[in-house]
Amino acid sequence: MLFLKRITILLFCLLCFLMQPATAHSVRAVSPAQWQQLKDDKAFGYKNDKEIIKQPESYKPGTLQKVLSALFVALSSGFGNLLFWIILISVVVYIAYHLLLSKESFLFSRNKKMMNEGGPPQEEEDITTINWERLLQQARDNNDTRLAIRYTYMWLLQLLQERQLILYRNDKTNYEYYTELNDTSYKQPFKQLSRQYEYAWYGHYAISAAGYDDFAALFNNLRNQLGK
Repeated sequence: MLFLKRITILLFCLLCFLMQPATAHSVRAVSPAQWQQLKDDKAFGYKNDKEIIKQPESYKPGTLQKVLSALFVALSSGFGNLLFWIILISVVVYIAYHLLLSKESFLFSRNKKMMNEGGPPQEEEDITTINWERLLQQARDNNDTRLAIRYTYMWLLQLLQERQLILYRNDKTNYEYYTELNDTSYKQPFKQLSRQYEYAWYGHYAISAAGYDDFAALFNNLRNQLGK
C-alpha cells in the first residue's frame, strides 16, 4: 500500500508540472522617438568612422651599410673570394715574418741581446785571446760586482775551453756547456756557478761584495781542480 501511495503522489506531481503554461519572455517595446534618440546619441556614432592604418616607414640604409653590402656582394663572387684569401694570407705572412723571422723581431733581438751580454766582445771570436783576469780586476777596482761576476764566469769558460772540456761558441747556451761536462767532476760546481751568474747578469740583480766573494770562492775551487 505504501508503495502505491508513493507512485500516485509522484505521478500527480509530474502531471501538475506538464500542465503549467509556458512562460513567455517579455520583450521591451521601443517607440520610434526613443529609437531616433538612440541613433542621434554620439556615443553610438561609429558607423561612419574610418580606421586609420599607419603605413610603415620605408627603411633607408646608411652609407656604411651600403659600402659593407657592396663589399659583401663583391667578395661573394669568384674573383672577390680569391682576392679575399690572397689578402688574408699576405697579412698572416707579414705578421709572422715580423714576429718570428725579421732581425728586428722580438725573438731575434732578445737572443742577440742575451748573446751580447753573456758572451765576449763581438769583435773577439776566440775567448782564449782575452785577458779575463785583467778585466775582472778592473771591475773589482770599480766596485762593479755584477760585471766582475760576468768576467769571472767568462774566465771559467776560457779555462774549460783550454782543457778541451767544452767547445765554446758565442751562440751556445750555458746549459749546452753543462751537458758537455757529463761524466766529469766539474759538472755540479759549473751548474752552481752558472745559476748564480745568470741570476746576477741576466736578472740584473745587484750583488754585494760578500756575494761576489762567495761566487769567487766557488770559482777558485773549481779552477784549482782544473789545475789552473
